[in-house]
Amino acid sequence: MGKVLPYKGTLYGISFYALFSPSVLFAEVSQEDFNALSSRITKLEEIVNKLVSAKETEAKGTVPGEPIDSESVNRIYDRISEIEENISKLVSAKETEVSDTVPVEALDGESEKDINDRLSHVEGAVEVLKDRFTIFDFFQDEIRRNQEYVCLNDHVLPVSGDNNRCPVCGAMQRSRTHERVFNYARRENIAQMINVAFEEDRAKQVLLGASGTGIFQQIVSSDVKEENFGSGSFDLIFLTKPFLNTTFFIDIEAIGGNGPDESIGSLAGLNADSGSNQDDDGLDRVAVREVWLGSELFDKRLSLVSGKIDLGNYFDANALANDETSQFITDAFVNGATLEPPDPCPGLVAFFDTKKGLTMGLGLQSNDNSGTRITDELYAIAEIGYTTDKLLGREGTYRIWGRMNGDNGDNKGFGVSIDQEITNRIALFGRYGANENNPEETEIASAWSAGMRMSVPFLKRFTDEVAIAFGQIDKAGGDYESSTELYYKVNINEHLSLSPHVQAIFDPAGADSDDTAIVTGFRTQVNF
Repeated sequence: MGKVLPYKGTLYGISFYALFSPSVLFAEVSQEDFNALSSRITKLEEIVNKLVSAKETEAKGTVPGEPIDSESVNRIYDRISEIEENISKLVSAKETEVSDTVPVEALDGESEKDINDRLSHVEGAVEVLKDRFTIFDFFQDEIRRNQEYVCLNDHVLPVSGDNNRCPVCGAMQRSRTHERVFNYARRENIAQMINVAFEEDRAKQVLLGASGTGIFQQIVSSDVKEENFGSGSFDLIFLTKPFLNTTFFIDIEAIGGNGPDESIGSLAGLNADSGSNQDDDGLDRVAVREVWLGSELFDKRLSLVSGKIDLGNYFDANALANDETSQFITDAFVNGATLEPPDPCPGLVAFFDTKKGLTMGLGLQSNDNSGTRITDELYAIAEIGYTTDKLLGREGTYRIWGRMNGDNGDNKGFGVSIDQEITNRIALFGRYGANENNPEETEIASAWSAGMRMSVPFLKRFTDEVAIAFGQIDKAGGDYESSTELYYKVNINEHLSLSPHVQAIFDPAGADSDDTAIVTGFRTQVNF
């Protein structure tokens, strides 16, 4: 087992008092200086832990290369631990000073220079060790940063408590970032399971993931008969990396049940996870939803994916509304209603990432899955996205896309998709799209949707979330349909989540009626 670096100290407060020597010399330091110091130490911890993980893997004979010099690693640990101990004492010094029992003196320039020199020395030593290994190149193209909050008692939460205090024990919290693997499919729970597999055993060449979703829905108010419906889906995913910077992906899916849309017939779609692929005799039939080969070029700035693809997984994405198995189940809140991508068919996707927040994407897809007219009547889409934290100091992503559908008389459309964090717990999203208003080519002229998600809606329910959305779809030629959905998701554990849903459709299918269809539902999601 590799040595794990413990977390000691806290990273929040207006100021802190640092103990740098046995002579009990304290100094008042700004929050900015403290965060900078803590960030440098956290990065060192992450790098050294990865080096030790690489050493363990190499010891098992799975990765060739030069062994790590244990003495060098131990020296690094000793130096980092020494600095961590100083940080731990900073907190004690601050608490003592607050009670007016210890005087505060100025930190001389020599002591400040000494601590910076020691940090620089440790960073340099770690870089030397890091340069001796290539194991981290193996799965780096899927890495994504994630933020969480941790207190002195090691309670790790997705959001911070009031006044940066841990809701569990009341200790001060600090923010930190960690890395997770990029989600290949919009079915986030499957991708998260794959992420864990990558983290636990990077030496494996083939990864397997599975996910099952069951949805029960009841029409409680409508002009049509008040019926109940059941639907379910099962996904089996295979993932492997046959070459460096190359990924091979397969998603095999079976779906049973069509949901309440076969009775209500809404434009928004009341169950995006339905659409039975059973035979006429009711037997389940397994289908290959996606199978593709992906590569990354030019220092991993250019990503190429080719094969049988679902363009809804790559374009018009949204952090709050893009996954019917873990977020909203109304189809109009999974992708914009004007996107109108074909069913999964042969296609090509290319994305260029400037590594400065700006991305550009292009997709081409056949409308024919038989392979006989693969280049006829193509669906083409282009998108530009930008991720920034300049608004409220919180991350947000802004996307704009344009598309042409050769299967609908080359009908053209455009759309925007936005998701923006407002606080640690609240995030907003919005979409808008419009098509050429030609009833002979498309049923939908324009559509918009907006909503909000709140994490940790109740004290001590740290992994729960509640979300609400509202939208409207304008039909080509006139009339419109409105829809709304509210859900509350409870994560029982990392493998099981439950969520009740309430949906409403006002004037279903824009038929100029007074009908309002209200549907209640319950979703069970299992992944393993």
